[in-house]
Amino acid sequence: MATASSQTPLTKALLGFLRELGDTAIDFVHLAESLSSHYGSAYSRGGYEYVAELKQLAKEQKLRQIVYALRRSKYIKAAKVGSRFMLELTEKGKAATLLHQLRTSPWHRENTYTIVIFDIPETQRAARLQFRQLLKAGGFKLLQHSVWISQRDSYKVVADFITRLRLKRWVNVYHATDLLHSPPKKT
Repeated sequence: MATASSQTPLTKALLGFLRELGDTAIDFVHLAESLSSHYGSAYSRGGYEYVAELKQLAKEQKLRQIVYALRRSKYIKAAKVGSRFMLELTEKGKAATLLHQLRTSPWHRENTYTIVIFDIPETQRAARLQFRQLLKAGGFKLLQHSVWISQRDSYKVVADFITRLRLKRWVNVYHATDLLHSPPKKT
């Protein structure tokens, strides 16, 4: 812990900062924000516009890092078209997005459920297994054979997925309120 004599009071630091600025006009609206961030010395070099430009560059760099990580993990594909980058979700990215939507769907009111009932034929075994895994990973619970239930309002998310995979003739989704026996309460 530093002693009081080794610490520079805020007033002296501000005066030193103003001395470095010389006769430069000061934008007091943004001065406190810039001083409290790690952009204080940048503010003294170029003012608020310079700090804003540095912040924008930092955001762009962070965005590039995120895109790189998503590409490396094979969640997205990126292609340069002219001077623009076109981003596209891969199948892995679509699955991760769908899982996130299922897991973050709002809760139903008390005693209301989303129920999925399916009878996907053996000829579509891969789709059936994928669908089961999705329901389980998305927070659905097995109520009985091929009947899955969730206390989240994920009807639209599941219905869109069923339509996209062309499973409509074998799968149905319901909102239900009157169940003979209810599944365990949400945790």
